[in-house]
Amino acid sequence: MRTKTISVQTAAVLLALFSSLLPAMTEANEKTAFDRGVRLFAAGDYAGAAALFEQVLASEQDNAIVHFNLGSSYYKLGRYDQAREHFSKIGASHNLAPVAYYNLGLVAFRTKRRDLAIRWFQRCLESSDDRALKQLAAKQIARLKKREKRSSSIPNNFTGYYSIGIGRDDNVARVPDEILQVSNQRSGFLDLFLSSSYWINGSYRHGNAVKFGAALTHYDQVSRYSSNLLNVGLYHYRPLFGWHSRYGIHYYRSGLGGEGFQQRIRLQVRAGKRYMPKQRLRVQYEYSQINELSSLYSYLAGTQQRFKMENRTHLARGRLRIGYQLELNDKQDYRQADRFSSYSPVRHTVSVWYRSLLGRKWRGRIGLDYRFSDYQKENIVGGISKGVRKDRRLRSTFGVIYELTSHLDLEVSLRRTENDSNFAEREYVSNQVMFSVGGYF
Repeated sequence: MRTKTISVQTAAVLLALFSSLLPAMTEANEKTAFDRGVRLFAAGDYAGAAALFEQVLASEQDNAIVHFNLGSSYYKLGRYDQAREHFSKIGASHNLAPVAYYNLGLVAFRTKRRDLAIRWFQRCLESSDDRALKQLAAKQIARLKKREKRSSSIPNNFTGYYSIGIGRDDNVARVPDEILQVSNQRSGFLDLFLSSSYWINGSYRHGNAVKFGAALTHYDQVSRYSSNLLNVGLYHYRPLFGWHSRYGIHYYRSGLGGEGFQQRIRLQVRAGKRYMPKQRLRVQYEYSQINELSSLYSYLAGTQQRFKMENRTHLARGRLRIGYQLELNDKQDYRQADRFSSYSPVRHTVSVWYRSLLGRKWRGRIGLDYRFSDYQKENIVGGISKGVRKDRRLRSTFGVIYELTSHLDLEVSLRRTENDSNFAEREYVSNQVMFSVGGYF
């Protein structure tokens, strides 16, 4: 890929943008430092330019123009992680966004992530109104696809994420928690996870994809609590009335303790929309038909519906997510002679997640969710009512992530779960620590 030729061609596009955006720099000392940085960049002193742009950024914490110039300087210096960090901070509503997407494509190519490069160039193509820039992006996509066909047997529309983790739990509980059996035992565990997509055609903007994945959690001391999951789904993405929508069907098959547990077919409709420069809203509805693979769990067969809303806020050094979920269950429930137990709760969950940059290669995340479960019907034992079960679960998560390479992360996470209930046997506290390695492909 001839990035030098591309940079020269792009300069004409950027010059017009800069001439209209430079008046936004109002402080005299900042403008002087910025102008000096521009001159040093033009003279080829990229390190000096980066130092001056960093000086300006110290007082202009979220200035898209400065972020763009820092990204360009670091790209020229071959410091691609820093270049990506600054280009990524340019909001989608800013008129520099299409050029930033283009440069993120160049960064992805330089770090040998061609599939990601294609997606960034595609995003540039779809978001830009500038004919010259659109032509450049289209040429890059064509070149990458042509080169990848020659050099790789793996299709460039195959993407995904995987993680391998080890950890320790001081009170193992069965997952999924419909049955909520608590071991009151400590155990080390191995955790494996895979989520991937194969794009049949198009892209996440407008296209069709097959999604599939797998998960495994194996406990050393209480193997009967070990679980596994396999899933596959088909989804269609498209714009719809100004919203970016996704809808499809998914099949899940899970096991517990080495035996078959549950299978479900899920229908999902999801839509997202950016309603302000730094705010994005997502709404989602799911309907699941659940069947048990073992007669031991026949009381869990039935249907489940979930309604979810989530707001995402882009902040100067991170992202904030606030969400609410309503879950409705209609299960067979447990009935035997003079005994009845409800397994059909109405659940309300409120969650808050924040992910932040801690340094050039460090990120942190913190999450908190509160769930209230109302089982609606009275539980009966020996013909005597125990009342209606009501659970309150509070779960907190803390994680620190280190970017080992452009596509490989290391993470240490801590999770604490506290479940309170008016049924004493359903109460428990669990603390879990895990070290994991995760990567994108």
